[in-house]
Amino acid sequence: MTTSLARTSFVFTLLTGAILTGCARKALQAPPTAAAAPGLLKVTVSLDWYPEAELGGFYQALSKGFYRDAGLDVTIIPGGTSMHPVQSLALQKTDFSVAASDEVVMDVANGLPLVIVGAFLQHYPTGVLVRQESPVRDFRDLDGRTVIGVPGAGWIAHVEKRFGIHIKVIPMGFEIGRFLADPSTIQQCYITSEPYYVEKNGVKARFLLVADSGYDPYRVIIVHRASLRERPEVVRAFVAASMRGWNDFAYGDPSPAVEEILRQNAETNREFVLQSVATLRRYHIIEGDAAKGERTGVMTRKRLGEQIEILAGIHKIDAAYPVDRLASFDFSPEGVPPPARP
Repeated sequence: MTTSLARTSFVFTLLTGAILTGCARKALQAPPTAAAAPGLLKVTVSLDWYPEAELGGFYQALSKGFYRDAGLDVTIIPGGTSMHPVQSLALQKTDFSVAASDEVVMDVANGLPLVIVGAFLQHYPTGVLVRQESPVRDFRDLDGRTVIGVPGAGWIAHVEKRFGIHIKVIPMGFEIGRFLADPSTIQQCYITSEPYYVEKNGVKARFLLVADSGYDPYRVIIVHRASLRERPEVVRAFVAASMRGWNDFAYGDPSPAVEEILRQNAETNREFVLQSVATLRRYHIIEGDAAKGERTGVMTRKRLGEQIEILAGIHKIDAAYPVDRLASFDFSPEGVPPPARP
């Protein structure tokens, strides 16, 4: 999954104008043509990519009835290259969406009325892919080299500033042909995706996990600010049920989510989805490091504050702002600790 990695000013202009002129509908209402199951409240969540393991906890919650147990009839709207889930949420056409927290920092700085209410991935699953024999062993080794990536990506600016280096960026087209053809190629990747396809094509590769550079956004659930005022109990129910799904996906049998992903995404296959799950688990992307106080769904003011400061320091936002403008911590799951991993 490689999406929502950049922002363009026209989106902010479009959204801000629509919001100011009253184009948004009321939050947390079903679309006119949608009928909720008897006794359940209809809500929608727009995802930012096609059904894949990196969104598996939502499909786990749906498949195992966790949303229904919480009194919700949830419709998951898959994303893709032509979808604009943050736009839909900002216009209140959907009730919930997902993003990387650095993107939300920039969206909020640009005036969008969005709030983070939970973190479903503790760590940023983006990496820098190199051949096994590459001399690039750490981020300092990227100095003066060309990387196929997303121009303007926050992690690139952060790495350049932190390590005092310069990276030349070639826009990526979300394919691996050049990497396979040229042993010197360095490419941005999602650690659950490109490494798998590279090795399937007979090339040994490895990656630097961008989170290890200190640029480590959460992957988060976001809502429109109006939702917190009007229906906080629905936000609480959705976040709790989603995190129940993510915990079950991370520690239990992921088969329900896997089957639903395969049913909804004809372009993927079982082997790929299962290796993606295994990679998420191997690098503790979902639940993080318990020794550091990390676990599924939990986010901290300190870490989000550091992300705001980083983005201000690399001029992705004009100035740092208070964390409480970005996130609400009232919905973070503080209940039963996660089970021991089998």
